[in-house]
Amino acid sequence: MNPQSNALDSSRVGVAAALAGMAAAMVTGAACIGPMIGIALGLGGLGWLTRYAHLQLPASVLTVTLLALAFQQLYRRRACSGTATRRARRVLWVAVAFAAAINVVEYLILPTLG
Repeated sequence: MNPQSNALDSSRVGVAAALAGMAAAMVTGAACIGPMIGIALGLGGLGWLTRYAHLQLPASVLTVTLLALAFQQLYRRRACSGTATRRARRVLWVAVAFAAAINVVEYLILPTLG
């Protein structure tokens, strides 16, 4: 197998895992942060999102799992440091920052408000 195509496949899988982790983080945020933002903006109609609060922990675990898979795909030894891999690593770090921000708000800030 061509090492170049192997690195390209790794970066594709890594980007897909990073974006899926970002989506899982958004599910977590929609259930907890969404209603708080809605209340702050006077949109009480977003309160229905709280019925999905039971998905917070599974979505957080899924987020961490997917981001770990992305790290494994993009930072293992066989992954080369081509342009596609560097771009994929940037996407991964954006996804990590996004997921970390959502989880910090949910697990550290929101409990102190209520």
